Amino acid sequence: MPQSRQAPKPATRRHLVGFAVAGGLGFATDAGVLMLGTMLGLSPALARLPSFLAAVLVTWGVNRRLTFRTAAAPTLREFLSYLAAMALGLAVNYTAFLAVLSVSDIARALPVLALVPATAAGMVVNFISARHVLNR
Repeated sequence: MPQSRQAPKPATRRHLVGFAVAGGLGFATDAGVLMLGTMLGLSPALARLPSFLAAVLVTWGVNRRLTFRTAAAPTLREFLSYLAAMALGLAVNYTAFLAVLSVSDIARALPVLALVPATAAGMVVNFISARHVLNR
């Protein structure tokens, strides 16, 4: 007899919603810093470096407090572990960002548009990584 699919557990649902909220705030941060960097004359590829770091800081803070409700005080070690966990997502995100820029004149003119598919590409990887780092 086939098993029916079970609804996600409440904690999993909360994690997904919290991660989406953190991701939205991280995306806004990423986009803002990217736009500022390009307005200051950085190439989109170079402007993504500080924009991603700023986004990681925001998502780390939101995810540890809201999504995974981490009670311990934040530490540099925890942040560096989170950053390391996000490294694969960064690689996926950055590669997708560069790929979109390479094929789209519109994205080259307005690099923030390349963030949308890049963020989507890295989001699943980052969720899995964050869940293992902050929800132990």
